[in-house]
Amino acid sequence: MEWAQQFVEQYGYWAVFLWTFIEGETVFIAAAALAAAGMLEPWKVIVVAAIGAYIGHLAFFALGHWRGMAIINSVPFLKRHYAKANTVLDRYAHWSIFIFQYLYGTRLVAAILFGCSTISFSRFALLQIINCITWALVIYAVGHLLGIAGMAILHRFGITGLIIVLSVAAVIGLWIYFRYGHHHVRKHIDQKD
Repeated sequence: MEWAQQFVEQYGYWAVFLWTFIEGETVFIAAAALAAAGMLEPWKVIVVAAIGAYIGHLAFFALGHWRGMAIINSVPFLKRHYAKANTVLDRYAHWSIFIFQYLYGTRLVAAILFGCSTISFSRFALLQIINCITWALVIYAVGHLLGIAGMAILHRFGITGLIIVLSVAAVIGLWIYFRYGHHHVRKHIDQKD
């Protein structure tokens, strides 16, 4: 167990940075839970996550600005809807930047689309400062609460109880996805055909 704690303390912040650069809620929530258990410093987890997300957003915005139109023009669906999306992104930039932050799996794509839009880099960068700090605080709070709950379950019921609770939570999560999320995705795809 001691080697695991040393590993987390040595590489945990790097993992948070790299994963939040890409997408990263799962690793960030896990790091927040580990901070609740005393294995990582809470303020460092929040700062590293916010910086990782911020740099990732700027990098993918730059990619969108540099090659985004080539990507959009090569995909007919994107090309057909780009003008409308650009209008929405530009007109509601403040809100859309915040909304995309919390839609898992869309952050990087959204950053590329923002790079293709008429939103200036400075405007995007300024809004992302507020966005990434707010996001880091909210997601950290969720992970911290999950960590506290996990530690309470671990102390009361042991590792077996924790594994059972995590398994039940995973089954419920998958059921919700296949009951609601998967159906919505399939319906959206069927409408395109």
